[in-house]
Amino acid sequence: MLIRMIARTGGHLALVLALAFSAVSRAASPVQGQKNPPPQSAQSDDDRDQNGATYDPGRASEDIEVGTFYMHKGDIDAAIARFEDAVRSQPNRGQSWLLLGGAYEKKGDRDAARKCYQDYLKMFPKAPDAEKIHRKIEKLSAKAR
Repeated sequence: MLIRMIARTGGHLALVLALAFSAVSRAASPVQGQKNPPPQSAQSDDDRDQNGATYDPGRASEDIEVGTFYMHKGDIDAAIARFEDAVRSQPNRGQSWLLLGGAYEKKGDRDAARKCYQDYLKMFPKAPDAEKIHRKIEKLSAKAR
């Protein structure tokens, strides 16, 4: 829905406003008489990976949506940045790896694309699209020679 709204307005300003609204709506203001929620840095170590990234599926979904918007606009570098954020926020989400691989492929970075696809297959070796992804990897490997 957010992408359709942004596409209709046709501008980055709309994207910025939508993201700002999203961030504001996520920040829950405390009810009178309740203590403020703990700061994000107070999250448990269980919520963080070895690189310090926080597991956040909601953020990953937002990054995927915005990254897809950037891909449609032709801003591949911005899309890659958002897809990388999605991978950090939810590393076990296959969609993020595939989109990141596709963005790198579109940019012409075959090695990075191949690595994303390989990482996807390591996590999901029996994925329904595994054969298709194997063919992509072979194609990218052949072009690199």
